[in-house]
Amino acid sequence: MRRLTLAVLLSSIALAAGACKRSAQHTLAPELLSVVSMGDPHADAQLIDGFYSLEGNTWRWTAPKFSVVLRPPPGAAQFGARLELMLNMPDAVLQQLGPVTLSARIGGSSLTPEKYTEAGGYIYGRDVPASALSGDSVSVEFTTDKAIPAGKIEKRELALIVTSVGLVSK
Repeated sequence: MRRLTLAVLLSSIALAAGACKRSAQHTLAPELLSVVSMGDPHADAQLIDGFYSLEGNTWRWTAPKFSVVLRPPPGAAQFGARLELMLNMPDAVLQQLGPVTLSARIGGSSLTPEKYTEAGGYIYGRDVPASALSGDSVSVEFTTDKAIPAGKIEKRELALIVTSVGLVSK
């Protein structure tokens, strides 16, 4: 009888310990990603500023200044990486403002700007030096030179549409 009671008690403790581990794993903050898709439910944790709420389950409008924190990919501290921002330059923006220039800054390094003169999908891709990627995380700040101003109907400043942003290995 004692052995049976002891066996039941030990199995109960083992089950309870396993349950505690499972619930503790679910409450941990998600790990920083190198590439953030706007449709990822954990994306908000890495979008620092200037990103508006998710639309169409896949994209977000940005303000003229927006920033994200990313984890450098493996080997980036030695070889550098490539920053890739998947964006859409809306026709409505270009019709109201004319050409729009996008600039980026990462880890103290300014990256070459790009001017968009036609509507459509683009990849703003730039090589990032290893010296800018030595830590566990890095902040990337983006800026456009123009944006549709907030108005009576649309209360947000609108610059461009983003579907993903990330650092990829070279």
